[in-house]
Amino acid sequence: MSRIFSVINNKGGTGKTTTALNLGAALAELKKKVLLIDLDSQCNMSSALGIAEVENHIGTLMMGKCEFNEAVQMHKNIHLIPATDKLLEYEVMINTEPGREYLLKECLEKVKDLYDYIIIDCPPSLGIFSINSLVTANYFIVPMQTENFAFIGLDKILQVADKVRKRLNPNLELAGIVLIRYTSRIKFSQAVVSNIESNSLIGKKIFHTKVRQDINLMESSAFSQSIFEYAPKSRGADDFIHLAKEIRKLYDEK
Repeated sequence: MSRIFSVINNKGGTGKTTTALNLGAALAELKKKVLLIDLDSQCNMSSALGIAEVENHIGTLMMGKCEFNEAVQMHKNIHLIPATDKLLEYEVMINTEPGREYLLKECLEKVKDLYDYIIIDCPPSLGIFSINSLVTANYFIVPMQTENFAFIGLDKILQVADKVRKRLNPNLELAGIVLIRYTSRIKFSQAVVSNIESNSLIGKKIFHTKVRQDINLMESSAFSQSIFEYAPKSRGADDFIHLAKEIRKLYDEK
């Protein structure tokens, strides 16, 4: 049975794509069958895997203009449904579709059990693509940097997820918040972590694994590689392997 994770944050620059891409790559390194889905019109995850200018993508798939096997792409040991920079046009079309919140779920219904994990990279908004992701997912992950204003938008994400749970997907759960670009030597980072951990609503939902600041994580995507291809012995690779193992321990038996 597949486990579907939505990686979501409506604030840009939070490490969302870095998390989705390298968590998926880490799970693949652990011999899991992984499908990545790019729902962001910026196409960052698709570009990071060297995939661009495709005829079929997540937009054509959700609109029923192609089959799953026509949209899926391969990168090493990972499957990917890529995005397109025209996704905003598809968003307009999708918004006119009956049952528009369920389009992605329908696309995956027949193929989801081919994979152990499906990781969805959402756009930095809470529009119809992000809603589709939450309706489809079993769990959602919120990446958050250990910086000032880290909480901005978090309440909104949790409110929207709660509405999706009540109205559209009763099985949706918050898997956790993963702290990105963490630097233990900086007192401010420590203060942000302490502040989050002391929060009565979300303090227990922080992943033990923190992804440390590592320039290799930025450089790897520029070279169209995951961190495991670009710098397999780096801090970033080590942290994402630990995060993948933590997620496996929590969810492999569910």
